[in-house]
Amino acid sequence: MTNPTLRREVINIYKRRSYPLGYAYFQPRLHKAFMGNAGMSDEGEIRRGIARADFVRKGTDISV
Repeated sequence: MTNPTLRREVINIYKRRSYPLGYAYFQPRLHKAFMGNAGMSDEGEIRRGIARADFVRKGTDISV
């Protein structure tokens, strides 16, 4: 990944700590998902991954 802005966004998504079912529930799932996508290099593909992560986060957020 060459774009530092995208890198920062991805790291912020991974380090987010407020999860409706608790961090212990989401951490192994997050790790597996992020490691599965670690080889992404296309900026469009990375942006789609970020959008998907936001969609999933909003879908699991009970307080919305």
